[in-house]
Amino acid sequence: MYTHRRFSKKKIIILSAIVLGIAIVAFMSFLDAVDPFRHLRITIHNQSDYDLTNIQASLAQGDSYNTNESGSTYVFKKDIPSGVKVKFAPQLKLSGEGTVSLEFTDSRGKTYNKMVCGYTEYLSGNSYVTVTNENVTVKEECM
Repeated sequence: MYTHRRFSKKKIIILSAIVLGIAIVAFMSFLDAVDPFRHLRITIHNQSDYDLTNIQASLAQGDSYNTNESGSTYVFKKDIPSGVKVKFAPQLKLSGEGTVSLEFTDSRGKTYNKMVCGYTEYLSGNSYVTVTNENVTVKEECM
């Protein structure tokens, strides 16, 4: 007796691979769309010749953004060696609106203080800090 196979194993494997590929692309697109609404993450890329130490993120709230009225500070407990990229989510407490600044010291003893979120209501989004021997640049995508 002859039975006609509609789909061979090879066709099923190819179809499954295509469906899996489409699902992965859709999932990655979903993550990209949700990314700005996740808890604030700071990425520091140390391209300098010096290690970074004493890293802390601070939140200033209220009308005078020069004071840390909330007392909300997050200390990153690890140093960042030269050539290393680190991403972390500072645990800060916000009620209302505020700004987030990042302070750190390089192994020469030079201290930097940079605004990483000029304005935020939700402590969400991303901030990218690149440290070189010449300067520190910040690209903020905060909400």
